Amino acid sequence: MATTVEAPPRTAPVLPAIPSASGWLAQPTNRYLALGGTILAVTLIASFVVLSGQRKEAFAGRALDQARNAAESGNLALAASELQKVSTTFSGTRAAQEAVITLNQVRLVNGQHELAAVGLQDFLKGNPSPQFRAPAYGLLGRALENAKRPGEAADAYGKASGTADVDYLRADYLLDAARAWMAAGEREKAIASYQRVTKDFPKTAANTEADIRLAELTAVVGS
Repeated sequence: MATTVEAPPRTAPVLPAIPSASGWLAQPTNRYLALGGTILAVTLIASFVVLSGQRKEAFAGRALDQARNAAESGNLALAASELQKVSTTFSGTRAAQEAVITLNQVRLVNGQHELAAVGLQDFLKGNPSPQFRAPAYGLLGRALENAKRPGEAADAYGKASGTADVDYLRADYLLDAARAWMAAGEREKAIASYQRVTKDFPKTAANTEADIRLAELTAVVGS
């Protein structure tokens, strides 16, 4: 009679213990490795973002130049279309903001004053970069003035003066504001704008015109 030999029971192999994250980081060398890896990852991501932004800005700049060339050649319809594409396709770039300004200059040349006013108001609501605020407000003032809305135009010119970064522009915008206030029948506000020029910007070329206008207005008021 055959006898059966029972095989010994199998035992599961003992696997090495997997250290926990806290245990791994408890070792100084491992902490330095983790920190170095994190810094490297952040640096790579930042570099990618910067390079992507530079490429986007470069593409936007070329597209803006093409649109401006169309405008200079007299093809304003094509220029307007291309400028619109730049402002939407490359939103957030410097070139896109320049495109908005140029687009609304083209609209003014085409007599689309109300459309330009709306476009510039929307642009300013989007909080553009500081260097574009004064030109946008100044252009808005011109659009509103041409649209026979002198009071609103004067207010826009005043904001252009307040956001300009050089004295001669601040003074020139105040002259524009004074002219618009006069058209709106606001003589005292016009006088106040001229007085600001003579008081705050006496060394600018605008000071001469402000002196002349003030003399005319005060003579009218005094007569």
